Amino acid sequence: MRRTAVLLLVVALGIAPSEVRRLEARDGGASAGVQLIEWKHLVPPGYDPSQLMRKYYDDVSKLKDDDPRAERLAEALRQAWESAPVVAALDNKTVKLSGFLVSLEGDGKAVSEFLLVPYFGACIHVPPPPSNQIVLVRTGRQPFKISQSFEQVAVTGRLRTERARNELASASYVIEATRVEPHKP
Repeated sequence: MRRTAVLLLVVALGIAPSEVRRLEARDGGASAGVQLIEWKHLVPPGYDPSQLMRKYYDDVSKLKDDDPRAERLAEALRQAWESAPVVAALDNKTVKLSGFLVSLEGDGKAVSEFLLVPYFGACIHVPPPPSNQIVLVRTGRQPFKISQSFEQVAVTGRLRTERARNELASASYVIEATRVEPHKP
């Protein structure tokens, strides 16, 4: 199970970043100035978070969970992924990003603080994604009503390159949300 989660992460992050696209103002200008971003836009050009995993892949496939070398590798990965670099040009930009909600603060019916992650189950399986693939979202005084855990949502708000750590994971970005809505593909 652990190896499957790591492989899914490597595949999910294997795409090179491209230019940030402007969100079309389809709603009479209400979205003007909002950048529609994807998860790959949060990774600086040239940074490959799976590089460390590929370096040790042959060794990892032969190690058992209780092997001290596996523990050292897991710690090296954790440190590398917690200190993942950010895209400084996105700091203080108004963005819209879709992902999966992992509740941090709420009552089970609404959340006021959550992690936004790129794929279902991130932060629940070990290891979590690199910190530049985790966004802490704060909704302020307006909690977002949820229908289920791990709901797929689209978040609009001011993005900051700010590190935040909690018991589940470390995030390299924070969004002060002005709008949270169910994701519409």
